[in-house]
Amino acid sequence: MSARSQPANIAATLVLLIVHGLLLGATVVLLGLFVMATDPCGSVKCGDPEWIDRAMKLGIWFGAAIFFIDFVVAVYLLTRRKAAFFVPIIGCVTQVGLAIGAAAMESLAGPV
Repeated sequence: MSARSQPANIAATLVLLIVHGLLLGATVVLLGLFVMATDPCGSVKCGDPEWIDRAMKLGIWFGAAIFFIDFVVAVYLLTRRKAAFFVPIIGCVTQVGLAIGAAAMESLAGPV
C-alpha cells in the first residue's frame, strides 16, 4: 500500500468500525424490542419462551465477538500498513446477518 493511500485506509477503517459498533447496538435494541412480540401470549398459544433467551445471548455475545475479532484484525492490518477497510465491511455484513437470524429465533417464541 502506498504512503498516499494509508491515511484514507485508516479513516475508512475507523469509520467502518464505528458503523459496526452502531450496528451491534442496533442489534441489541432490536432484540430487546422484539421481546414485546410475546405480549399477546396471555390469550393465545405461543412458542417456547426460551427462544427469546437464546436469541438475546446469540445477538449479544456473538455480536460482541464479531466486533472484537473485527477490531483486532483491522488494527493488526493497519499496524502492518496493509489495506484493512474491507475487514469492518465483512464484519458489518456478518452483524446484519446475525441480527436477522437472532430476530427470526425470537419470533419462534411469539404467537403460533
